[in-house]
Amino acid sequence: MLGLPFGVLLTVLPPFLVAQFNPYFPKDSSGVIVHLLEWTFEDVASECVLYLAPNGINAVQVSPINEVRIMPNRSWRERYEPVSYRMTSRSGNESQFQSMVQTCNKAGVRVFVEVVLNNMAGGSGPIKGTGGAVANPSKREYPDVPFSDADFNEACTVLDGSDPHEVRNCQVDDLPDLNQGLARVRQRMIDFMNKLIRMGVAGFYVNSAKNIWPHDLGAIYMKLENLSSSSIPGVPAGSRPFIYHDIADFGEGGSRKNEYTLMGFATEYRFAYELADVMFKRKPFHYMVNLGTRLGYIPRERSVVFLDTPSLQRLSDVADAPLIITSKHLRIYKIATVFMMAHRYGTPRIMSSFRFSDIDEGPPSDGRGKISKIILNDQDQCTGGWICEHRWKVVQRMLKFRKEVSGQPVINWVDNGQNQVAFCRGKVGFVAINAEISLALKANLFTCLKAGTYCDIISGALKGKACTGLTVKVGGDGRADIYISSAVEEPFIVLLASEKI
Repeated sequence: MLGLPFGVLLTVLPPFLVAQFNPYFPKDSSGVIVHLLEWTFEDVASECVLYLAPNGINAVQVSPINEVRIMPNRSWRERYEPVSYRMTSRSGNESQFQSMVQTCNKAGVRVFVEVVLNNMAGGSGPIKGTGGAVANPSKREYPDVPFSDADFNEACTVLDGSDPHEVRNCQVDDLPDLNQGLARVRQRMIDFMNKLIRMGVAGFYVNSAKNIWPHDLGAIYMKLENLSSSSIPGVPAGSRPFIYHDIADFGEGGSRKNEYTLMGFATEYRFAYELADVMFKRKPFHYMVNLGTRLGYIPRERSVVFLDTPSLQRLSDVADAPLIITSKHLRIYKIATVFMMAHRYGTPRIMSSFRFSDIDEGPPSDGRGKISKIILNDQDQCTGGWICEHRWKVVQRMLKFRKEVSGQPVINWVDNGQNQVAFCRGKVGFVAINAEISLALKANLFTCLKAGTYCDIISGALKGKACTGLTVKVGGDGRADIYISSAVEEPFIVLLASEKI
């Protein structure tokens, strides 16, 4: 379907679509989404109750739940190759998914499902899906949907990233590109998403949204049902599902992120790339002083920020000079996590991933391809190949920070022109970061806090009248002597007004 001019798009989309910007986080929430990559439904349900809700993580993004192609090596990529809209995946079946949603909702955790609407599974000849369905990508036949050859755009390859028609109408890799301009194609997607809404799902992350015409997505969203207020505690009747889009927009021109922020949130990929530039010393921290629209970013109220994604993790893994920070860069990944969660810009999404030695490797599993259960050690950290970044101590402590500084501005930014930075979140919080490799941070800094002695929430916690970690003395002028060695694994100090001894 041909694209409409951006100005015309504004008049086409109905007014109620603006309601899709609300994730309905509870008031005591950290406002953070965690992406439990490839987890089973049973383990997601358990995590909602035992860790996410108690720590203020009130939204979980789950991998695509519908039937997908069974790839010979059970690659993580198979999640993005749909065969049908049956709810049968490596994570579990429909009843297990329903049970998970009910458990998470009861715990106060919103469930956001990643949906693949751009394409169907690729391959040559007949392929088999995780639910037993058979499809033939060569003939573009997916009988369990059903989709046939007439439901797809003509096969073509994106040669010019600045051409919106190529970006939206041509294939990504060898994956047959659906024509969402056809009402019958949209209706099958609408039926699938509405079924999820009725089951208690609170929103959707639209994979490869940049490859779909915005007005076609708008036509889908118009027919989505309101959230099930009886299934999701705290969500008022008439609430719309939360929508956020996968938009990797680096200014090529073929697909612009501001076309999609008319209908929901969008991912700000530049944040991940440019924070990596800072961590790898390709740019100074000072570059981030104008973080937000002054750097050409999406407005913070519409953006989802992150350090890595499944595909970016693997891109970084094969690059000579890593473009993205991953958990393999442990020290600077922690530094970047603190900065992302301490700053006000965007809604953070924490990746919870698994180890891999090959870029196509799937999640930890047994010899039959069944995904392994999440096993915790005596430190409540994941084992058996699962990384579970969201359970790291630094993330847990920063969740507390985000909850307490919510709504506070970023003020009193100072940096050394390179990789040392400090700033306040109103008069509630203070953070200092030393990302230098061989230079200690030693300075008398304004903390925006009242006079007193404070407990650094990263190295310890306030227990009664004592701190189990580092303490910082703030004078009557609000200033404190800050020292952070460059040799430590966690080179940052984080203070909260509530953690005063």
